[in-house]
Amino acid sequence: MNHVEEASELAMPAEHWEIPLRDGDHISVFTHAYSVEGAEVVFSLLFKGSPNFEVDTLRIPLSLLPDGFS
Repeated sequence: MNHVEEASELAMPAEHWEIPLRDGDHISVFTHAYSVEGAEVVFSLLFKGSPNFEVDTLRIPLSLLPDGFS
């Protein structure tokens, strides 16, 4: 597990998202944003700083998500 020393306080409350999986299950994620990077979906949180900064918190292969997830 990585430790980001400066990441001690969120810039705003995170949102709770229920992400559907291809097999019908769901995964709960607390996040501010996500992006699609190649064959993965990357979830991140925004932390206070000068300037504020994002920390990637979860990577999920697109192959585990339903077709058309974006």
